[in-house]
Amino acid sequence: MKNLLVYHFKSYLKSYKLLLPFLIYLIYLFAAYGIMPFSIVSSFSESAGVLFFIMAYVGFSYAELENPVTEQLILLRVNNDTLYYLSRLTVLLIIGFVMSLLALLYPLVLNSVNNDHLFTRNLQFEDVTIGFFLHCLMAFLGAMTGSFFHPRLIKNRKIAVLLLFFVTVMGISKGALADYFPQTRLIAWVFPPVFDLLASFTKLEFFTIPAMALPVTLTIAYGLFLMIGQIQLLKRSKF
Repeated sequence: MKNLLVYHFKSYLKSYKLLLPFLIYLIYLFAAYGIMPFSIVSSFSESAGVLFFIMAYVGFSYAELENPVTEQLILLRVNNDTLYYLSRLTVLLIIGFVMSLLALLYPLVLNSVNNDHLFTRNLQFEDVTIGFFLHCLMAFLGAMTGSFFHPRLIKNRKIAVLLLFFVTVMGISKGALADYFPQTRLIAWVFPPVFDLLASFTKLEFFTIPAMALPVTLTIAYGLFLMIGQIQLLKRSKF
């Protein structure tokens, strides 16, 4: 697994495709925390929602890099399809973890520089831990959503891009859409539960575990379904 992770990381970093989403998220953080003070819950929830889109792009672009010939050669050497595909997705999880750290470290440092005046109340340990977990969860969901639109699963890349855009937008807007068109609730469960999780913090001043228990469970289940489903489909989809 270690050698596979090193190989995947080197291949992805050499492509420079990680640079763009990293810079975009850094610019977003710089702009989002440009005027203070902020509500801790709303600002962390917003940056986690943006991270979902960033990681969906990362997952999609990462899948685009895969070379069929190279993949076949590595699979023959490893002789374990599940391990190979799991190692690729693990790289995305590590990237999401690093991006989540960035999302928390930036406001923490900024808050310290501004003598704890960045937020509307004092930052607590629970805010940091739950906020970090929220970002990691959104990063996981975004990465699995983006990588699911793999070139071997959807060969027409223009359609794949449109589908990814539609799915990610619906994931975060399905609740608002359901208010205008109640019929959409029947199919809303198909899309990533981004809205379900972020809406559980609406108008809250503090993160509360009871409020996020069900949405977090749904998000983890959805992400795992995409992960396992992608691995199984790739193993069955021949080159």
